[in-house]
Amino acid sequence: MPEVEYRTIEGVPNKEVLSLVLKVSDDAFSNKGDITEYQRHLAGKRNILTCLALNNGEPVGFKIGYEDRQHYFESWRGGVVENARRKGIADQLTRHQHAWCEQQGFRIITTICSNENVAMLILNFRHGLRITGSYFDRGQHLKLILQKHLT
Repeated sequence: MPEVEYRTIEGVPNKEVLSLVLKVSDDAFSNKGDITEYQRHLAGKRNILTCLALNNGEPVGFKIGYEDRQHYFESWRGGVVENARRKGIADQLTRHQHAWCEQQGFRIITTICSNENVAMLILNFRHGLRITGSYFDRGQHLKLILQKHLT
């Protein structure tokens, strides 16, 4: 794989950016997303950050998050297309996101991960996030709440 280009986009992502995110999301996850779902969720959110990984202009990974409350950043969604996994893309996206959060003065990064997504749990652990809680999503799927204190 040629060198991957990383971009960070601050603020509400436009339809062009969201279409790149959805290309990755549709490949990475079994459920198909849509732009309006992202727009609804992000409406009214502050300090939104979208990190994109592009290979020859094609999106291969993303992370998107926002200010949850003062000093807290919620790393909401992310993914890497199947044929680009295990190449350090998720690791680099996480580094970009965490560095930006530190520059913005956030003190804590929070994310929620399925107990079954072992690769994402390992990535989060490697980047200093720790389990701080759990809940059952719709009473069926165990979700883990992870947090990291920034310097």
